[in-house]
Formats: sequence, structure tokens, C-alpha cells
Amino acid sequence: MNLWLYNTLTGQQHPPAYAGGVSFIPVITLSIIFLAFPFSLSTELFQLGYFDQRLISEGELWRLISGHLSHTSTSHLSWDILAFALAAGYLERYSKRLLLLSILGGLITVNGLLLSPWSGVSSYAGLSGILFAPLFISLLLFARKQPSLSGWLPMLICIGKVIWEQFSGQALLSQSPWPPYPAAHLAGVLGGLCCLFIPMTKARDMNKPA
Repeated sequence: MNLWLYNTLTGQQHPPAYAGGVSFIPVITLSIIFLAFPFSLSTELFQLGYFDQRLISEGELWRLISGHLSHTSTSHLSWDILAFALAAGYLERYSKRLLLLSILGGLITVNGLLLSPWSGVSSYAGLSGILFAPLFISLLLFARKQPSLSGWLPMLICIGKVIWEQFSGQALLSQSPWPPYPAAHLAGVLGGLCCLFIPMTKARDMNKPA
């Protein structure tokens, strides 16, 4: 998989999205989206699931995961699911393992930020933080596939959105009764970068001259 990713990023061929005549179904992506609905639409499950520093410190460790599945409004849920479906679904076509690795990387970096004394927040909810890990990798893969500079346009738009949110302190699209927390998006990008660096490093090692 690591060599496959390296070849993809450097413009080599990648395996097709179809095998044996069966259409590709992004099972991992759809499963995570499915789990987000009850934690977001049920008041009881939302209260049980959202990220809360104090409750996590008291032993409710499931919130480290369920907090990212919980959303504070239908607008918040809709935009996060749309972005996650596009980013994760695109990446899952290339490698399920890489998608899982990016989600894990996003969980580690975003949770690490939220639990740190520098976070500035005690409560958090939403997929928008961790989805930036697979989103960053997907945009990089897309850019490398395109023969012209236009392939990098989605990446540039994404970077511009993140920068604007950091300086404005506002969410660009979704509406939520909770204050936005753009720093989680940067943490998600960092998670994607970390995941990308590890397999690419191994791929280079595999291609070193004897």
C-alpha cells in the first residue's frame, strides 16, 4: 500500500475503482456517516456523546470518538457529512488502509489539541476537525492526477478557507449554536500530513538503489 500511495502521488497509475465487475462501495465512509446520525439527531445520544474535557477526565473515554460523530445542528451535520463523504469516499477508492490511517491520525491530533491546556475549549462536537486529515490527502492525490495547475485549485481553496477561518474565528459554511473552533481544522490537516509522511518514507526506502 505504501508503494502504491507513493506511485499515485508521483503521477503513476493507480488501481481502478472497479474489480470483478462490481461497483465500488465506500463501506468505511458510509459506516461513519451512518453513526453520525443518531449522535446528532437524538438529544439523549448527543448529551451522551459530545466531547467534554471534564467528563472524559472522569472516565467517559468513549467521548474521544463519539464527540466527532455528534453535531450541534442539522446545518452542522449536513455540511460535515457532505465534506466527509467527498473526501473520505474519494480516498477510500485508493486505499481503505490509508483512509483508516488518516482518520486515526485526525483523531490523535484533534483530540490531542482538545485535551491540551492550549485548546481554550472544554466542549467540542463535529466531524469537521478529523475530516481534514483525509481531505488533505484526497486533495493532494487529486492534484497529482491532473496535468495542469487547475488540479491544485481545490487544494488552494481549502487552504484559503482554513486561513480565513483562523483569522475570522467564524465557520465559512455551517451554522452551529456553539462557537466555531477552526483550530481543530488545522489539527486535522496535521494528522493528514503525519499519515502521509510515514508511508511515503517507507516507499522511498523500498526504492533506494541497492
